Amino acid sequence: MAISSDTNLVLASGSPRRAEILSEAGFELEIVPADVDEDSILAGNDNLRDGVQGLALAKARSVASALPNRYVLGADTIVVFEDEVLGKPESAEQAVAMLERLNNRQHEVVTGVAVINPAGETHTNYVSTWVKFRSLEAADIAKYVSSGSPFDKAGGYGIQDRSFAPVASYDECYLNVVGLPMCATSELIVRSGFEISGAIECAGHSASASVSPLEMERQQ
Repeated sequence: MAISSDTNLVLASGSPRRAEILSEAGFELEIVPADVDEDSILAGNDNLRDGVQGLALAKARSVASALPNRYVLGADTIVVFEDEVLGKPESAEQAVAMLERLNNRQHEVVTGVAVINPAGETHTNYVSTWVKFRSLEAADIAKYVSSGSPFDKAGGYGIQDRSFAPVASYDECYLNVVGLPMCATSELIVRSGFEISGAIECAGHSASASVSPLEMERQQ
C-alpha cells in the first residue's frame, strides 16, 4: 500500500529495520541518520521509558534542525534485563555474554518514538513488550555471534533472525521488538498532522513468535 502525501517522511535513523517497516507500511522515506550522544541522554533520565522517549526526540530534533518545515520521525529501542540496559555488543565476547544472560529468561523491550511536524510541535510515545527467550545451546549462540548479526542490535539479537529464532514468546507488539511499533508510530504520525489516505495497521500484533509479520505479509 502506498501512503498518499505531498511530502516524504524523514526518518532520523540509519536502522534498516525501521526503514523496512515504514516502507512496508507504504511511506516514502528520506533517511537522515541522527548524530546524538545516546548514552548521556539515557543516563540523564532515572525513568528508562522517559529516557528512551527523550532519546527518540533528541534524534528527531537533531535532524529537524537541519531540515525545517518537514515531518521528522525519531526512534530508539532498548533491551532491559534485571533493570540493566543492554546495548549493542561491541565484541564477540560481549555478545555471547548478553545472549547467555537472556537465555531461557524474560526481558523487556522498550521503543520510544517521536515525531516533529513543520510547525515544530513534538509528539512522543513508547511501547513496551515482554519477551521470553527459548533455551539456547552454547553452539547456537557461538554460531549466531560468528555470523556478525548481533553487533547492530540492542541486546545482541534480532527477533526476526529466523535461522537463530531466539524467542519463545512475546506479548503485544512484534514490530516493537524489531525496532518500530507501527501501532504507536502511525498514531503519532497522524496526530502530528501528516496527511495520509487509508488506515495503517500494525502487522506486529498478528504473528507467532517465530514468524515475522513482514514475512507473513509477503507470503499472502
